[in-house]
Amino acid sequence: MSDLEPQRSGGRVALVDLTGAKDMTAELRKLQDRWGPVAPVDLEPGVPGWLVLGHAEVMEVMRTESVFARNPRHWNERLPLDSTLHAILSPAGRRALYYADGADHRRLRLPVDEAFAGIDEAQTAAMVRGVCSRLIDSFAAQGHADLIGGYAAAVSFLSVSGMFGFDERQGIALLRCAHGIFGHGGDSVTALATMDQIVLDHVLATREDPGNNLTARFVEHPSFEDDTEIVHSMVVAICAANEMLVTWIAATLRRMLTDPRYTGRVTGVRRGLDDAMDETLWSEPPVANLPARYAVTDCTLGRVRIQAGDAIVMGLAAANNDPRVRTTDDLFEANNRSHLSFGVGPHACPARRPGRLVVKIAVESLMERLDLRLTDPEVTWAPSPWSRYPAVLPVAFTPERQSARTPARV
Repeated sequence: MSDLEPQRSGGRVALVDLTGAKDMTAELRKLQDRWGPVAPVDLEPGVPGWLVLGHAEVMEVMRTESVFARNPRHWNERLPLDSTLHAILSPAGRRALYYADGADHRRLRLPVDEAFAGIDEAQTAAMVRGVCSRLIDSFAAQGHADLIGGYAAAVSFLSVSGMFGFDERQGIALLRCAHGIFGHGGDSVTALATMDQIVLDHVLATREDPGNNLTARFVEHPSFEDDTEIVHSMVVAICAANEMLVTWIAATLRRMLTDPRYTGRVTGVRRGLDDAMDETLWSEPPVANLPARYAVTDCTLGRVRIQAGDAIVMGLAAANNDPRVRTTDDLFEANNRSHLSFGVGPHACPARRPGRLVVKIAVESLMERLDLRLTDPEVTWAPSPWSRYPAVLPVAFTPERQSARTPARV
């Protein structure tokens, strides 16, 4: 028996407390110092799981779906009805690639890979620039703004939903649903059901009038067995992409506004936007804690005995800062691409290029147009067990004259 076995009886830190800590890196190091590369945590109060902190151990979990499965039917936990985790960790009857393994996962993954690979990047860039411009128009004359609620959250979701052919009204409705699904407030189960219906209506409309968008490619793909699989796969893709993008945008903006190596012009002499985006992937990964895998059988991970049915969360923020892969050598780190922010193995992110495109345009559009100044350096983190980004990012800037263009309503 492992010397860590007694940890099952208590002493677990809550994931949301880790992501909300003033210094998350320091708190993760404390966990590693105490438990090693795998630590006991509460996914929410009273719901136990394991947080994998080591880089090698996270890689093992991601690559070994025969032992660490995505399908929640392997989980031995029964969540209370009011749990905020239902929509993400234990959704009833979800038929999407995120919750599938093996051959079924490969079948459901193929249309997603092909759809994102076939994106017209010039068309997508033009759409994202339009979204950014309209959002900036909505606050440019005020001289102040919150870059999270007023920009990062909206631009990420409107960009992602735009790739799927949703209009901005539909995109804003989907954004409200996503807030509930990811535990930012509200009933996650109801939010997921509402999102399903919005997406289904869009799938049916697209079948009648196809366009040049991701939904049309999903509808046309022979790998999907029915509209339920299309809807569930779209919901996963939209939610996962948005949660990653809003965090990546927010963290990059904060870095550009506070780090002396980046403050000033986007194309600064020492470091530029691409450097800031890459460093953010390392130091502040868009998904700090990636849910979830479930042990198919009893096994050992890092010195810890894992029992069949246990839930395992991949701590990307901890793994990226594992001293076994990080150094203090700036020249080496400039070319170090071993971070796990996009994942590895069969469930790795299928949308790295369009994701990077959205983030770069979103940050560039702001920094080139407005002379932003952060007005409050104190950070309160958004309440989420999975992502870590500021709840607000207040800035001031020289007001623009009122634009004649109609601002977006967000």
